[in-house]
Amino acid sequence: MRICIITSSFPSRPKDVVQAPFLIEFIEGLKKRGHQTYVFTQGREGLKEQFLEGVHVKWFPWMGSKKPLVHLNVLHPQDLLRMVSLFYRGRGALLSFLRGSQIEACLALWVLPSGYFANYAFRKTHIPYSVWALGSDIYRYGENPFLYRLMKRVIREARGVFADGFDLARRVEERFQGRCFFLATTRRLRGEIPQPQPQPQPQPSSPCQFLFIGRLERVKGIDLLLQSMVLLREEREDAHLTVIGSGSLEEWVKNFIEKRGLGPSITMMGNVPDETLISLYASSDCVVIPSRSESIPLVFSEALSFGRKMIVTDVGDLGGLGRRYGVADVVPPQDPVAFKEAMKKRIHRNRREEKTDDEEKRAELKKLFNIDTSVERFLADYL
Repeated sequence: MRICIITSSFPSRPKDVVQAPFLIEFIEGLKKRGHQTYVFTQGREGLKEQFLEGVHVKWFPWMGSKKPLVHLNVLHPQDLLRMVSLFYRGRGALLSFLRGSQIEACLALWVLPSGYFANYAFRKTHIPYSVWALGSDIYRYGENPFLYRLMKRVIREARGVFADGFDLARRVEERFQGRCFFLATTRRLRGEIPQPQPQPQPQPSSPCQFLFIGRLERVKGIDLLLQSMVLLREEREDAHLTVIGSGSLEEWVKNFIEKRGLGPSITMMGNVPDETLISLYASSDCVVIPSRSESIPLVFSEALSFGRKMIVTDVGDLGGLGRRYGVADVVPPQDPVAFKEAMKKRIHRNRREEKTDDEEKRAELKKLFNIDTSVERFLADYL
């Protein structure tokens, strides 16, 4: 088939690792099965490259914004004008692109704005579409009376509806009265992945290595994690935290670390290439996910594939998966004291070299987070 992926989250160049990193792997899965893939997305500032062989990307012009789309506020006049520009210019450019490329099916990431574009095109051209829901669009926009009606139409008229979490899929079904299936957003890291080796017993002087990978935003709980690190230091626990990612709280994080004297205990690295991520996963003792709100973040499946221990907050599917499969210690959300206690227990377990994971359950969970499974499930509605 000739498939168009409509998305607001497409990388503008190979090293743009922030924009839906699983999507490149998904597109390659479609190509491997003989499908021709096109991408339709909004224009973005800076250099844009057609870096995927055989994949044509259409960047449609609009008013533009330095802020991510999810942060635009309809109550702010300038943001509202940008959103109107995005919707109006996008739907106008899409029809000619679909017809000129002879598209046979669309996949919208996410319900808004991409689902709106796909639904608009469906009503004009009868090209079927599927939609992949993300937690932020459902939670942020689903309560708006006007947007709710629009989102319900997008979901009800789609051939396939997916969500990147089990809990989110249930919420979509309950809220919009349409079937919704789990589809994992996962990827394979690019680079040589070392084979798992028995970990030598840590020396008493060796700090427990914690790893945080995510956007530096309040929703990801980076502030709570730093508070936990302060508490660990006050109790003289030997821990080191590596922080990977960027976001609006980046300066706040740096200032907090400096003011609290956490510099020796925390390393900030920003966004890093896959080769560095592989090395960090392999050398870490525990991956921490302190989110306030979450579905199933990409870091969960990546940590799972490396066999890393995890500490997660009980939000979205994280708590249920952590407990059911025994792959993570689960703590209440927004509780730095509880998170500190879980980190402290991990430090002490690490010193005793305790093995708590059930490898059979871990292997079972890995099967759920396979990009080939996601590709095949999407295609099943059309083939």
